[in-house]
Amino acid sequence: MDIGLAQWRFLLALLTAALLLFVVMWIAWHKLGERREAERRIAAARVRSGHVPLEIPTVRGGLNPSPDSMPDTLPGWFIQGKGEHAVVDEQPRIRLRYVDPHGRKAECTMQVEHLDLQKRLVTGRGELPGETYRIPLHMITGARIVESGQRFNIDTWVDAVRVARRRRGQI
Repeated sequence: MDIGLAQWRFLLALLTAALLLFVVMWIAWHKLGERREAERRIAAARVRSGHVPLEIPTVRGGLNPSPDSMPDTLPGWFIQGKGEHAVVDEQPRIRLRYVDPHGRKAECTMQVEHLDLQKRLVTGRGELPGETYRIPLHMITGARIVESGQRFNIDTWVDAVRVARRRRGQI
């Protein structure tokens, strides 16, 4: 097997092209990752400043809330023109997927009764009488709104609840 100079050049050109393609793809992948991370940080900052994203559970509230109703949790620029606007629902009915204390995957539908921000726990009652759940937030793997079936990010919801409570002076 005699490999000539032309074959060596072709092999070298092929390896150079493959290496160049790998470098270009690696740079593009990292740029895309940086952009996604920047978008995630911007969305988190917007939630911390009071924006209520569409994917988290909300209720409707009037522009002139009574003292016993839930207060405004949105900045003034986001208030809708129809006399109502979205307010974070702190007690939604959700379907959670989580890892139980034994390490098994579990699923439940619960009416949230309390979100403890210090202990990072969701406490709620299930569909059956006497069925209660206390689930640490770090054990939750997925959440959906029961009425619509829409997925939502539990961390974003927790941040929105934290902002709403801070605006009401509860934190």
